[in-house]
Amino acid sequence: MNSLYSGWLPGLVLVGFWLFFVHSYRKDPRRLGNAVLLFPLVLLSIAFLADLVTDLVPGLGLVFVLVFALAPLIYLIFAGALIYNGVVMWRREGSRVSNLLSFASGVAVLVLPVVAILLVALNTWWSYTVAFVLFMSSAFTASLFAMLLLYAWVHGKFPSMGQPAAVVVLGARTIDGKVTPLLRGRLDRGLQLYRAATEPKPLIVPTGGQGTDELEPEGVSMSRYLSEQGIAEEQLLIEDRAKDTIENLKFSDTLVRTHRPDGQLWVVTSDYHALRAGLAARSLGLDARAFGGKTAAYYRPSAFLREFFAIMRDHRVLVALLALPFAAVIVAGLMVLTNAALWV
Repeated sequence: MNSLYSGWLPGLVLVGFWLFFVHSYRKDPRRLGNAVLLFPLVLLSIAFLADLVTDLVPGLGLVFVLVFALAPLIYLIFAGALIYNGVVMWRREGSRVSNLLSFASGVAVLVLPVVAILLVALNTWWSYTVAFVLFMSSAFTASLFAMLLLYAWVHGKFPSMGQPAAVVVLGARTIDGKVTPLLRGRLDRGLQLYRAATEPKPLIVPTGGQGTDELEPEGVSMSRYLSEQGIAEEQLLIEDRAKDTIENLKFSDTLVRTHRPDGQLWVVTSDYHALRAGLAARSLGLDARAFGGKTAAYYRPSAFLREFFAIMRDHRVLVALLALPFAAVIVAGLMVLTNAALWV
């Protein structure tokens, strides 16, 4: 009886934490703290279920051993996929630095373990030290990336909605006054949300100023596309001054509140950008939820890598707090290595 109780107790604790996460997520999915809770919760839940299933079906443990043994192959496939994506991005989108992020990440994933092995092979205290710091830094970065990738998926799949005052579609570069496939994905998602909303129908706000290489403000080009899709003129509010996401949100909110004081803004952007848009809306104190439009599959890896670095930059304090356990392990490891070197 005691063993049964102790075996299920971790499961009950996990259920409690899951209920807390669901409550926090439903209250406000734009809290990055939700991502910090979700990542270890998923890992612990997988470990608990694997242990439970292995106890019930003893032979199944061999499957987990085989999966673990295949980890190096999965690692190589992951690195190769990033490099291949970088090549595709270079061919389709040009050789700008931002388009080569997936390629650079794939190369780093392949090279860093080799560097660590070579450092250990030198068999000196300083090479051990550098290899250890390199390993812990890589583990921290990989954990952060996995945490945000998981939460971005959850954020996109399980939106938390209220009553909308307006659907705000964030702009992107236009060509000769026409929307690109990337921007069309945002606009089509905005139309989907608009048509699914109950009465009274929300306003639609295409937002975006004019870039140096554009014929007109993005908001104007976007409104023309929306009109062609059957949206009545009285439902459109054009915002044509914003130069970035923050201005998109600020200017659109000001514009909407003169017509609809109450209700959420449903902010529509590309799927890879939805999480950061939601976080930005929360930082501005706006009653808003973010939704993602469809993006070409080849474009997502590099785009999300850009989002990852941008979110880390915007939430430096939280990143520093999350880094503390890793820093503590690094300090402890360096002390051990230093003492070992003194005794040699």
